[in-house]
Amino acid sequence: MKNINFYFPSLLILIFLFSGCSNDRNIAEINQDPFEKLNRNIFKFNKYLDKEIVSPINQAYIKSVPKITRRHVSNHLEWMELPNTIVNSTVQMEIENTILASAKFMLNGLTLGFYDLDNGETEIRKKDFGSTLAKLNVPEGPFLMLPFLGPKFSRDFSGSIIDRQNIGNISSTNLDDVRLVEIPINMIDKRGKFSKAIDGIYKSPDPYIKMRSYYIQTRRKNVYTETYYDKKEKEKDIEFEKLLQ
Repeated sequence: MKNINFYFPSLLILIFLFSGCSNDRNIAEINQDPFEKLNRNIFKFNKYLDKEIVSPINQAYIKSVPKITRRHVSNHLEWMELPNTIVNSTVQMEIENTILASAKFMLNGLTLGFYDLDNGETEIRKKDFGSTLAKLNVPEGPFLMLPFLGPKFSRDFSGSIIDRQNIGNISSTNLDDVRLVEIPINMIDKRGKFSKAIDGIYKSPDPYIKMRSYYIQTRRKNVYTETYYDKKEKEKDIEFEKLLQ
C-alpha cells in the first residue's frame, strides 16, 4: 500500500505556492495572468507540437479507425475518469452525483467502459480536486500555460496532481500501467473532440488571448453552479445602480 502521509503537506505547499496565499478570489481575477510572457512562449511550443504531431496523428486516427470504435475508446477513457468524480463528489457532499457516478462506473465496468450500457441517459457532472478546492473557497491562482498539458489555473494544476495520486492509491499496478499507455490515446481523443474550438483559436488575431479566454470561461462554467453566475450578475446590477445614484 502506498504511503499517503506525504500527499497532505504536498497539497498545502502547492495551494499556497500557486494561489499566492490569498483567500480572495477577486484578486486572482484581477491579476490572473502575471506570467503572460512565459505563458505565451509555452503556448507557442504547445501549438507547434499540436500542428506538427498531435493534429496529424489525430487526422490519421479519424481516417483509419471506424467512428464506432472511436466512440468506444472515448467511452472507456471517460469511464476511467469516473473514480475522480466519485471521490470529489463525495467530498463536496453532492450525494446524488456520487450515487449516479458510482452506479455508472459499476454498470459499465462489465465492459471496462468501452460500451455505455445506459446509452448516455445518466447525466453526471464531472468533478475533480480543483473543483473541490473551489468549493473550499481556495482562489483560482495565476493562469498557467503548461508544456504538453495546456492551460490551467494554478489551483486546478495542483488539484490534478492530487487526483492522480488518489487514483494511484486505489488502483492496482496493472491499472496504473494501462493509464500510462492511455495518456497519448487520451490526448489524441481530446484533440478530436475539441478540434473546431482549437482551430478557431488558431485563426484568431491573438490565439493566446483567445485560448486563455476560452479556457477561463469554460472552466468557470464547469466548476461553479448557475447560482454563482446569478449572484455575480446581481452584484454587477447593484454596482451599476450605485453609479447612477
